[in-house]
Amino acid sequence: MKAWRVFALFIPASAWLALEAPRAVAQECRWDGTAPWCAGECSEDETEITRLDKIPEGWHPPFVNANPPFGSNCGVGPLGVGTKALCCKMRGVVCRWDGTAPFCDGECRAGETPGEPPPGSSSGASCWTGNKVYCCRSTQPSVVRSRLETSPELTRYAALWEKAPGPVWQARHGLTANDYQNVFDDLTRRGYRLVEVNGYRVGSEARYAAVFEQRQGPPWTARHGLSAAQHQQEFDRLTREGFRLVNISGYGVGNQDLYASIWEQRPGPAWSARHGLTAAGFQQEFDRLGQQGYRLIDVSGYNVGGEDRYAGIWEQGPGPAWTARHGMTADQYQQEFNNLGGQGYRPVQISGWPSGGAARFAAIWERADAPPWVARHGMLSDVYQEEFFQRASEGYRVRRVSGYHVAQ
Repeated sequence: MKAWRVFALFIPASAWLALEAPRAVAQECRWDGTAPWCAGECSEDETEITRLDKIPEGWHPPFVNANPPFGSNCGVGPLGVGTKALCCKMRGVVCRWDGTAPFCDGECRAGETPGEPPPGSSSGASCWTGNKVYCCRSTQPSVVRSRLETSPELTRYAALWEKAPGPVWQARHGLTANDYQNVFDDLTRRGYRLVEVNGYRVGSEARYAAVFEQRQGPPWTARHGLSAAQHQQEFDRLTREGFRLVNISGYGVGNQDLYASIWEQRPGPAWSARHGLTAAGFQQEFDRLGQQGYRLIDVSGYNVGGEDRYAGIWEQGPGPAWTARHGMTADQYQQEFNNLGGQGYRPVQISGWPSGGAARFAAIWERADAPPWVARHGMLSDVYQEEFFQRASEGYRVRRVSGYHVAQ
């Protein structure tokens, strides 16, 4: 079986190793702020990496090659503990936290875009109201922006793993068009079937991540790189032939929405699918179908021409307790992950995409007995590769993977 217009990249042997992703390592750093009140502030040409009132035991500074002297710890003021700012000169970019606790209301200035702070960083004291925002601007627009937008090593991944028995499986990520076709053809000839596909944009081209399993099953087919009109045509044709949509991925390339999908020819509960929905339209369909007893089983978020869009698949029938969220920032997703995890829910679907210079997420959670599982997001390509090998060695299998390239 062949996928029609399949895109993907065969990962060469060297790419299966941990990639040497170029990270912004600061060469000139200092702690700003004088104890006991501190109130550290970075200058206009410095990036604020993190804020601390003292150095925690065993702490390693994020993205810094040497930790400068911290000096005396900060004291407690009328509104809490003051903080020092770790200020560094970074090549090509300047970032800062905007919003002062406890009444934050952070907002980026003209020429800045919201970015993802370095892993392990802190914005200092918590907000009582509003939120802080990590704002970045390029100091070398033509060079740096091109590098950030087109480098596959700077793509981030969100993934879900389960530690459960099952058929032989393989997964790929960072796939370009021709090589994904080669991988698809090779694996399907060897009895593998595609069970998860995710499309995303890097620069001006589509990239793909995919999971294959070597097992029998109902007749199936896959599509990718389809425009909205082409996807609708295939939808109409395949449903007439008794196929049902089991996996959908939307992604924006060149101000056009494209779609990748997996179909199976088998009976099942009543189902419904939508694509190209705005956030308001998706919420409307979510509410309408939910009232009719449908549950969301697959969701994909993407951005086209600066506007977030959604595609989803619903099935009508019973099942474990579930909930879903869409349009979340990274912080909001983490908060929902923590809150729902405390209530016994686990994520079963995750979709990440770039929107306004930052990552956005949509996810589905279920509350049911399940094998051990792991969920991660915000992983750069090399980190995801390391996590992939580590989890595979522990008996975990990739269930869901989503790539999203955020130029920061």
